[in-house]
Formats: sequence, structure tokens, C-alpha cells
Amino acid sequence: MGPFPGEEGRVKVVDRRRFGPQGEPLEAPAERPGSPEEGAGEPVDPQAAAQAVRLDELARAYAALVEDNKAFRERLTREKERVIEAERAGVAQALLDAADDLERALAAVRGAAGAPGDALASLVRGVHLSLSGLHKRIAELGAERLVLAGQPFDPRLAEAVDTVAVADVSQDGLVIQEVRPGYRIGDRVLRPARVRVGRLARA
Repeated sequence: MGPFPGEEGRVKVVDRRRFGPQGEPLEAPAERPGSPEEGAGEPVDPQAAAQAVRLDELARAYAALVEDNKAFRERLTREKERVIEAERAGVAQALLDAADDLERALAAVRGAAGAPGDALASLVRGVHLSLSGLHKRIAELGAERLVLAGQPFDPRLAEAVDTVAVADVSQDGLVIQEVRPGYRIGDRVLRPARVRVGRLARA
């Protein structure tokens, strides 16, 4: 059915106003959030923005705290290892001094002339057993003997107490004899060796 005569070109007007029972105009209801008429450029809530910034600051602070804690634990571990190594070095040093005394006693017995055979043999065995036990304990503490005989003299590992004249040029500057053995724990020299160093004899 077509439009009624005379309706062409008319504009339809929708009145959204509301009136009360007495004909008084009523306030239009507030638009719901997210309605199609809502503007696309609505300002951001300042409180929400401040909370977002605060959360970001807290996250950064927590990450920094985690890194600091990790670095502290690493320093603590290194310090603990250093203290333990120092304690082991002190104990090993005392054992080495005792081992030196037994070495000297054994050398004196070997050089004694006319000593009773049985007593001498018993003393030698006792000293050997004592030395064996001490060397075992020293090794358990992590101390290793420096092997320097036949090697070029290194002042970081040994002290030269004497020189020995050598005729072979290949022995010049080499450790000929260890007077007192040296030991190390890891990369640390516990005590340097005392050695005799070869020196080429000049004609």
C-alpha cells in the first residue's frame, strides 16, 4: 500500500521527551556506558592510570630485589669457600710441619752408624707409618705436592736455596733437587718448595 496523498517529502520527528501525569517534562535517563551514542574519545580514568604506573614501579623494584638477592647469595658462597680454603690451608700447614720433623728424624736414623739392627728397623717402620698417615691426611685436605725436579725454576712455586754447577747446557736454570717439597691447594700455593737450581759451569 503506497503512502497517503500529501505525505511525500514530510520529515518524521521523534520526540524523546517524557512528561509526568501533570504534563511536566521529566529528565531524560542517563546514557548507559558503552551505548552507541557514547563518544569514542572518552578521557582515561586518572586513578586507573596511577595504579598502572604504581604496578609498573613495583614490578621493577621486585626485579631489582631479585637480582640483588642473587648477587648477595653468590658473594656469600664465594666468601664461604674462601674461609673454608683458608681453614684447610692452616690445618695442612700444621701437618706439613709435623711431616717435616718426621722426615728429618728418618734421615737421621738412616745416617746413624752402629745402631742396633732391630731397634733401628722398628724406628724406621714407625716413622714410615707416621709419614704415610700424615701424607694421607694432607691429601684429604686437598693439598697436592708440587713436582718441580727437572722443571725450569719458577719463583712463584719455589725458593732457590742453592745452585749446583752443571756441565750440560740443557740443565741450566732447571731444578736439580728439592730440599723441601712444596704444596698447593687448588690454584693457591700452600707453601713454596725449597730447591737447588742448576747453573752452567763457566770454563
